[in-house]
Amino acid sequence: MSEPMTAVLLRAAELTASGKPRQAIDLLRPLVAANPRHSEAWCRLAAAHLDVGEADQALDAAKRAMVLDSDAWPQRLAALALSDLGRHSEAAVSARESVRRKPGDWRGYVVLAEVLADSPEGAVEAFDSALHASQLAPSEARAFQVLGDAALRMRDWGTAEHAYRAAIKLDPSDADSKANLATVQRRRSSRPVQVQLNKVQVWRALRTLSLLLIGGGLLALIAGMPRPTPYLGFFTGALVLCCLVVGLRLRPYKLLFSLRKLAVTVSLLGVSALILVGWTVALFFGATTMQPLVLSWLCAVVGGALVYVGGGRKR
Repeated sequence: MSEPMTAVLLRAAELTASGKPRQAIDLLRPLVAANPRHSEAWCRLAAAHLDVGEADQALDAAKRAMVLDSDAWPQRLAALALSDLGRHSEAAVSARESVRRKPGDWRGYVVLAEVLADSPEGAVEAFDSALHASQLAPSEARAFQVLGDAALRMRDWGTAEHAYRAAIKLDPSDADSKANLATVQRRRSSRPVQVQLNKVQVWRALRTLSLLLIGGGLLALIAGMPRPTPYLGFFTGALVLCCLVVGLRLRPYKLLFSLRKLAVTVSLLGVSALILVGWTVALFFGATTMQPLVLSWLCAVVGGALVYVGGGRKR
């Protein structure tokens, strides 16, 4: 590269970085006209067009650079231009190609996160890409800005706050991150803390509860033949206490009904336990019938089968 061309490219980069992309375009147009096979000049021109909101011209320049160079930069620029034009699926393809060509470059993951942000189904991949960018470039404020934005869209307030604080620490003049951090803090303070359901723990507790009700109920059925006595109530009472201890691990109970399969399973096991409680109390008052215990055991068997089918089995 000749010295004058190097100086022009550096000057164009400075103009774009200082918020004067139009002057950079005026400087670069004669350069690409005189050197149409210079890929960096086309990339600089594409970046300047993006800064002034001229996505069509930016895409044309990026495509010219792609023909000349297999580097990741033209792909990133094309992805941003396509995103600005509303061609989100094509933008995602270009961004992924940029990451593929240079997987160690954090800027590719940032662009991928940015273009995926416009599609609801891309929220998770956008978050993962932004997180990877922040891991590759822990000293770059931009990586944490994009991570904060991705977490904010997913309503992951904790990650968003951490990311924006990191961005501000790296770049104290970052007004956008400061504004977004205030938004996150306001939303967190205005909402009650929501307890999320840990489904793995729930299924484990339900499996234990079903085993207690099925196994304990079967033993009670055998011990109660042919006629139960009040002494059997001490065994079933202890069984009820064990079920209560396990049931306390299922809190918050309201969230257990957020999934239909969970609701049916919990309802069956709950009915089984309630019938067992009632039958235990009745035993102490001299009841001799076995039908309630049979009904309780059948409910536990069906509930236990749903636990196994629904996810309570060990993996």
